[in-house]
Amino acid sequence: MGSRNENNRYEAKDQKPFSPPDSRFGFGRDRGLRNVSQDAKPKESRTQQQMMSMLNSLQQNFSSLLSVVNNRLSYDQTKEVAFDRLYKEMEEMKQDQELSQLRPLYIDLILLIDRMNTIYNDKLDSGEQNPELVSTLQTLSHEVLEILYRRGVDLIVATSNKFNPSIQQIVEVVPTNNPAEDNLVIHMVRHGFKYNDVVLRPEEVVVKKYQA
Repeated sequence: MGSRNENNRYEAKDQKPFSPPDSRFGFGRDRGLRNVSQDAKPKESRTQQQMMSMLNSLQQNFSSLLSVVNNRLSYDQTKEVAFDRLYKEMEEMKQDQELSQLRPLYIDLILLIDRMNTIYNDKLDSGEQNPELVSTLQTLSHEVLEILYRRGVDLIVATSNKFNPSIQQIVEVVPTNNPAEDNLVIHMVRHGFKYNDVVLRPEEVVVKKYQA
C-alpha cells in the first residue's frame, strides 16, 4: 500500500493544474472582433460622407449648368428680338431711301393718270363719242396703274363713306341740315395713292358739313 500511495503521489505530482486558455485564443479573439467592428463603422461613415459630398457636387454642377442654359436661352431670345428690330429698321430705311429717290417719278406717273382721266371725262361731257380714243385712254391708264402697282404704289380705297383725314383731303364742302350727314363723302374728285403705308397723295373728296 505504501508503494501505491507513492505512485499516486508521483502521478499527482506530474499532473499540472488547469489553467484558462491563453488570451490569444479566447478573450483576445472576442476583443479582436470588437475592434474590427469598431473599425468598420468609421469606414462606412467615411464612405457615406464621400457619397454625400459627391452628390452635393453633382447637384451644384447641375445647377450651374442649368443656369448657363437659361442664360443662353435668354441671350438667344434677346439677340433674336434685337436682330428682328434691326432688320425691320434697315428695311424701313431702305424703303424710305427708295421712296425719297423714286417719289418724283411716282408723282409724275400719278399726274399722267390724272391727265388721261381728265381728257376722258371732258370727251364724255362734251358728247364726243370716239370709241378708239376712249379705249386708248383706258388702256394707257391701266398700264400706268400696273407699273405703279408692281413698285408698291396702289390706289387708296376708303372703307367708309365718312371723311377720313388720314387718307383724304377735302376740296369742296356741301352744307347740310341733317346732322347724320355731317362729314359724309358724296364725291371723289381725284384718286389717292399710297406707297406701302405712306400716303403719296390723299384722295380728294367733296364732303357734306352740318350747319345748324
